[in-house]
Amino acid sequence: MQGGEYMQSASNAAAAAANAAAPMKVEIGPGRRDEGTPSGKRSPGSRRNKGGNAGPQQPSFGMAPGGMPGMDPAAMSQAMAMNMQMMYNPAMAQAFMSMPAMNPFAVPPMFGGMPGNMPMYNPMGGGMPSPSSPMGFGGCGMGGGKGGGKGAKGDGKGRGKTRRGNKPKGAQDRAGSPGSAGDDDPDRSAALNQVRKEGAKSKIPLGEVLPHVLEFARDSHGSRFLQSTLDAAEKDDKQLIFSGIQGNFIALANDAHGNFVVQKFFDIGSVDQKKEIVTELYPKLLVLANETHGCRVVQKAIQHVPRESQLVMASKLKENVVACIESMHGNHVIQKCIEQMPPDSVTFIIEAVEAEAQRMASHMYGCRVAQRLLEHCASHQLETMLNKILTVIDKLATDNYGNYVVQHMLEHGRVEDKKIIIGVIEKNIVEFSKHKCSSNVVEKALEIATVGEHAAQLENERSSLMFRVIGDPQDPNPPLRQMMEDRFGNFIVQRMIEHARGPERERLRQQLQASQDQLKNSSHGKHILNALRKENMA
Repeated sequence: MQGGEYMQSASNAAAAAANAAAPMKVEIGPGRRDEGTPSGKRSPGSRRNKGGNAGPQQPSFGMAPGGMPGMDPAAMSQAMAMNMQMMYNPAMAQAFMSMPAMNPFAVPPMFGGMPGNMPMYNPMGGGMPSPSSPMGFGGCGMGGGKGGGKGAKGDGKGRGKTRRGNKPKGAQDRAGSPGSAGDDDPDRSAALNQVRKEGAKSKIPLGEVLPHVLEFARDSHGSRFLQSTLDAAEKDDKQLIFSGIQGNFIALANDAHGNFVVQKFFDIGSVDQKKEIVTELYPKLLVLANETHGCRVVQKAIQHVPRESQLVMASKLKENVVACIESMHGNHVIQKCIEQMPPDSVTFIIEAVEAEAQRMASHMYGCRVAQRLLEHCASHQLETMLNKILTVIDKLATDNYGNYVVQHMLEHGRVEDKKIIIGVIEKNIVEFSKHKCSSNVVEKALEIATVGEHAAQLENERSSLMFRVIGDPQDPNPPLRQMMEDRFGNFIVQRMIEHARGPERERLRQQLQASQDQLKNSSHGKHILNALRKENMA
């Protein structure tokens, strides 16, 4: 039986004994609807049954209209007290029920007398009560959940937060901590077992480790030990470890622990060692670039190898650069190429992106590559890509990923590119301002045209955009009024307040002050009023 069933049995027994003096009246009928519940209304206990009063009704078992047992107040109080004792303190209830003077209902003891001598489960406690606990402490009571007190509020919330295995928070086994490795494993070398016990700072001689260096590299503790050793090792010791791993760099590069050892050699290894690793990885470089751990090794290599080795790696990636761009792992490798290699060495990436500029700009990972190109390459290198993107600004601005490329063009593009983009924004100002993605593009345009690198050359475009939003004084419904209560458009109005100047600033202030009553009654409008006060325009 479950704990809930035990509690229900205790409650039923108390109610039945209380009514033993009078003959039991069992009524199986229409239920509470005939006991005073108005027709057509759901009874208080019927919320669990979405069908209302439909379905079979429960017998009343002599229950009064109020739902309580038909007994005098003193007996009712005594029954309720006994029931509470049994619920919250089983051991105490056992003591009461075992005493004839305290057992007026002659109910046999319920705790300690269950089949198999199993104590009753207390739903308010943190666990099963211990039979040896004197008063129900040590597992039951009001504690619940995380050690008592806060956990129990009658709804079991504290119990639901108890971790598996009763481990306190923060006590999970950690693979990297000494002493958590467990007993010696006969399948491991004695050297690795020793390091797993002592941790990465173990004083084990390197000579005992070298015969098992591959085993160390694939083990979480062994990998940390090798990385720590390489950081402090002399040149000859580094070469000994390198020689022990050589020929296995491909396997280790995509190993959950071994990849860190390979990366460490790109950090602290000699130029010749780095070149040798690249040569060994080259046949599988494209595969590794698109794998979870391998992509990290390839990125580290691109970052630390000399230029000739970078070009070797680029020649391999060129074989299928589009697949890398669209890969959740490979795109990071391509981004690293753009960041670390000279601009004239990433022409193969530029050509791949410009061939499908719109698709790449609106791709989850392709948009990242396009942004890195805008940051690190000269405009003349990207001319074809930029011209293709400019033809679809209206589509990319409202795209979940393409809008980031448009924002980057506003920040890093040519002056003529920025003018064209601002012109497209001006034509679609209301639609763009009220759209989740393109509203960010509008904000960026206002910022770039006011304080950006080419702000002086964009003054006419900025002013035209501002007056387009403010609208004509005779217009009863200018774009500003349509935007100021929109959940996205109100941010555009706030940026306008921040960047407005001269005659446009005064016109903007007048328009907003004329709408103060409307703004005060709007959750979004209140933000605009705060921005006005901040800029002393209120």
